[in-house]
Amino acid sequence: ESCSCAEVVAAVDVNTLANDVYKHNFPSTPLWAKTIEGITLEEFDRLSFDMILMSPPCQPFTRIGLQGDVSDPRTKSFLYILDILPRLQKLPKYLLLENVKGFESSSARNELLQTLTTCGFKYQEFLLSPTCLGIPNSRLRYFLIAKLQQEPFSFEAPGQVSLLVLIEFASFYEDIDKIPRSGSRRVTQGQDCSSKKSLRRGAFLFKLETVEEMERKHDQDNDFSIQMLKDFLEEENEEMSQYFLPPKALLRYAFLLDIVKPTSRRSTCFTKG
Repeated sequence: ESCSCAEVVAAVDVNTLANDVYKHNFPSTPLWAKTIEGITLEEFDRLSFDMILMSPPCQPFTRIGLQGDVSDPRTKSFLYILDILPRLQKLPKYLLLENVKGFESSSARNELLQTLTTCGFKYQEFLLSPTCLGIPNSRLRYFLIAKLQQEPFSFEAPGQVSLLVLIEFASFYEDIDKIPRSGSRRVTQGQDCSSKKSLRRGAFLFKLETVEEMERKHDQDNDFSIQMLKDFLEEENEEMSQYFLPPKALLRYAFLLDIVKPTSRRSTCFTKG
């Protein structure tokens, strides 16, 4: 938690299931079950908010998608915010945005920066993974922080361009992506992973991994600047077997799963994009 005191004046989503979960967790927060573009300029002005937190749909920008960018209909709500921002009676003091790696080279990002500049915002951009903050999860994402005040950011080095930060992190994670996924492999236990038969009770299924992959994971688990997964897990006060994957799912998706232990200092997102 950021430990910063703030009041959420409105949460907006059209997904009914997501809204049910949100209402359960935050029953006192106003929840609008509508699209962003369905909110009028007058409704925005009545909220008189100080900050916008944005996480636009990532599908138009993800590296493994079609990368439709601003031509993708799913960017409509994001572009609507950019259109309405300069017309607000009172500009927000801050704007925070998160998206996938790939957004930093998009036309949508260019339109965002142009709008922020027009409105008088200063901004800073980053490509960051939770591991940069000592959290055991590799999930590279684009972040932008913008503020209306003219004072420089305390973490911005004089004369540096924001994109230098992006390039450094992008290069690092592209190197990781180039680690071979084929070649000499080790099997930790002699289990036929391609078999469609159900595993016998008590059997273990292990992934086939390259030597490079195993060495990388070993190095990550020995990076003491990152906390262990068990530091973030809830105590087991209930029967955990109800959450176990069935053998059929393990046989089908074993090569895609990131199998970790509570003492691991690493984990990966279920999608690469």
